[in-house]
Amino acid sequence: MKLDSAVFYSNDLEKAIEFHRDVMGFEVEYIQEGRFVSFIFPNGAKLGIKQRKEEREIPGHQTAFIAIKNAEEAFNKYKKMGLEFGKELTELEGWGRYFSILDPDKNKIEFIEHYKP
Repeated sequence: MKLDSAVFYSNDLEKAIEFHRDVMGFEVEYIQEGRFVSFIFPNGAKLGIKQRKEEREIPGHQTAFIAIKNAEEAFNKYKKMGLEFGKELTELEGWGRYFSILDPDKNKIEFIEHYKP
């Protein structure tokens, strides 16, 4: 089994596209104007962002986890960019280091550097 994709909800899809594409550097797979955007990662995983249409689609309540090789380097890069953090760089002994940033809708993108066993 392999996770194919996850979805964030947004109050302002254009602002979300600009953030994830232009600030975060995520690769756009396709855009449905005013409805949906799909970003694709090198390993084939996808992050979709859907314009909020239904009551149950609540922006700011979703989290995506992204594995990275150097959490400190990435953290410093995003800190210099002035992005809003959900959690500062933290270490969990024996597991790894992680931090999170918030997108314009307050959805959380958690970056994780797993320690190798």
